[in-house]
Amino acid sequence: MNIPSALKDLLNRNKYLLMPLLSGILLIAAFPPFDQGYTAWFALLPLLATCLQVTPLRAFRAGFIFGIPLHFYLNFYLANVLFTYLPFSLAIAAMIGLVLYISLFYGLFGLAVGLVNRLGKNWLTAFAVPCLWLLAEYLRSLSFLAYNVGYLGYTQWGYSTLLNITAVYGYWGLPFLIVFFQVILLLFYLKKLQGIILYAVSAVFILLLTAGLLLPNLYPVSKDKEQLWVGLIQGNIDPEQIVDSSREQILQRYLDLTRYAVEAEPSVDLVVWPETVVELNFTVDQSHPPVMIKTAEELGVSFLYGARLRKNDQLYNAITFYNVKQDEIPVYKKHRLVPFVEYFPLEQVLNQFLQLDLLLGRYSAGKEVTVFDFDGIKFGGAVCFESYFGDHTRLFAAKGSRHLFILTNDAWFGESIGLEQHAQVAAIRAAEMGTGVTQVANSGITISFDYRGRELFRSGKNEAAYFTIPLDLKTRSTIYKNCGDYFPAACALFLLISIPLISLRKTI
Repeated sequence: MNIPSALKDLLNRNKYLLMPLLSGILLIAAFPPFDQGYTAWFALLPLLATCLQVTPLRAFRAGFIFGIPLHFYLNFYLANVLFTYLPFSLAIAAMIGLVLYISLFYGLFGLAVGLVNRLGKNWLTAFAVPCLWLLAEYLRSLSFLAYNVGYLGYTQWGYSTLLNITAVYGYWGLPFLIVFFQVILLLFYLKKLQGIILYAVSAVFILLLTAGLLLPNLYPVSKDKEQLWVGLIQGNIDPEQIVDSSREQILQRYLDLTRYAVEAEPSVDLVVWPETVVELNFTVDQSHPPVMIKTAEELGVSFLYGARLRKNDQLYNAITFYNVKQDEIPVYKKHRLVPFVEYFPLEQVLNQFLQLDLLLGRYSAGKEVTVFDFDGIKFGGAVCFESYFGDHTRLFAAKGSRHLFILTNDAWFGESIGLEQHAQVAAIRAAEMGTGVTQVANSGITISFDYRGRELFRSGKNEAAYFTIPLDLKTRSTIYKNCGDYFPAACALFLLISIPLISLRKTI
């Protein structure tokens, strides 16, 4: 069969899109289950080569096409939820909409690269391209639509030495240096960086990389003066039970596993349960469930647990703490809500229009950053999706937390790569803050990292189990913990100063 000439012309005009498509496919190898993070250091070369050699409009298309296969793969785990709780047509539309939304940021990156490249200053291109990539990711982290799954830098979670970089620049140093390295290689290959300019640009890369790797080692590491044994309870509750509010059965499952944990390791002082295990109504009675109080007194333990908390007509995804020695009930209410699921504007209209069994947008966001205290040992607790946001988790360390617990329920995602993606991002958060991080999952992966992001312990997927471990309480101060997201601001400032100045010189 002969291909119509119009189709041939269309293919010829768009064959440049094959290169960014190749980049998107190559980068998949850096993510679970392959976890070949080193491939991220060269996978972008075809995309960058295209963006630097075509018009800005074509560069936009190149970036957009790059994002589609990559993020369809990385977000396909959501199909477990979308096709279960939404009508088929709406689930398809939601999946397509999400992939196109994320790909749009790569398209804007390509467009910006094309425009900067037109200025004809190769040294500027070398610095601007990694800045633009970083800012494209940073923009994705803003507003109620923030969605940080699949960031380039998360591919480096398994390289604890490289994670030192996050202690200096935050997560943002990883994608910046990954892209910067590839831009230098590409411009050198294209003979656009040569001589003294090549040496100068390479020197900046080496300086930034060296500072990121070495500076954190200058900060002293606090030694453990106390030992705290914790029991991590993974109940493996089916999502349908949670939706159906089978709270008594859920609570009993976790109480039984707690007893087994303490019997196996009598040194356990603190028991940690995952997200939304307990139902609390503080409008009626501001107290912990009596059966939990009774169990805590019998076993001589304290409880940190996730709860669905109702108070004054507001619903919160919360964490609370029970210590027999304390009268007050400290509560942390989740700040970063999952867009379209836990929060959505005009949610009543949306749910009435869609007529769903699973109501959307019911939760309210908290405002206070709560640090819990167990006999002088301070620790924080974040909920599920919040672990994707370093600008939020660093606030717990800044308030004196020596360990961060991430309470989550990943049972919605079956045995998909969504479980690994969520678990592994905790390594980045640990290295950024300089404190240990432990994720406790209802189902999925319960995992613990030390203050450098080194993995200490990992559970299997989807198993009902308990784990008893001595908590890693070592900490070290980090530049990121103290200064926050200064690196994206510095990149934005560089672009805002350099690009107008060079544009002005070209017009004079």
